[in-house]
Amino acid sequence: MTAPAPLGLSTADRHTSAWFDEHYRDAATEIVDFLAGDGISMRGSSVADVGCGDGIIDLGLAHRAEPASLVGFDIVPTDAAALAERARAEGVGDELPAGLTFRTCEPRSLPAEDHCFDFVVSWSAFEHVEDPVTVLREVKRVLAPAGIFFLQLWPFYHSEHGGHLWGCLADDRFAHLYRDAADIEAEVRRRADHPPEVLDELLEVFRTLNRVTLDDLQRAMVAAGLRPAKVEVLTEAVHVPPPLARRALSQLGISGVKLLAVHG
Repeated sequence: MTAPAPLGLSTADRHTSAWFDEHYRDAATEIVDFLAGDGISMRGSSVADVGCGDGIIDLGLAHRAEPASLVGFDIVPTDAAALAERARAEGVGDELPAGLTFRTCEPRSLPAEDHCFDFVVSWSAFEHVEDPVTVLREVKRVLAPAGIFFLQLWPFYHSEHGGHLWGCLADDRFAHLYRDAADIEAEVRRRADHPPEVLDELLEVFRTLNRVTLDDLQRAMVAAGLRPAKVEVLTEAVHVPPPLARRALSQLGISGVKLLAVHG
């Protein structure tokens, strides 16, 4: 339940102000605005984030959405002290909000009581989830009966950059769909500007991405007892390589999705 940094980003890149802004400001604002479009506010509510990573998005949500409490869950412990130091360095606060906490979870379960959150959110994490149905059942379990689940998934595996290989190949557009995996790995390992341990991490992410499509995601939600209630398809113009001319355009052309779901 984690959202690793995009391939092509070194550890140093993740500590830039640009990385912070993209998560603290941009991602958090998109979540707030997507809910606000239906007159929904998180103010004073209890919120969980599934796959919170470094916690920067949660810090942005805590400041912008003003929930009473926000718990970030991830299979890798989130360093709250480092996040507080980052917030001070970026000039957005001297300490973390009192209601913002982080918990380590298992890949298929959340350490939380039934129906204890008004909102559950997840940003760019579900493409890394090995068992979407089981995790979505956990989302439903911890979500209050009248609660709302916000999900952003980007990129889908079958989309242009779905291999999370941007910046690591001479041409990464759809390469993961028609090039041999061993050839891709060999080219990535030739990158001289990344330490070997970073390349190991990036290639492990590449190998373990799920293959869920938008329709698969809908089926998984229904199987978990959730009902999609609002959907925004994320797409852009893409050039289809000849080897993929017979692939479903609905897969190649849909890069991601934002949606709201409720108890089914």
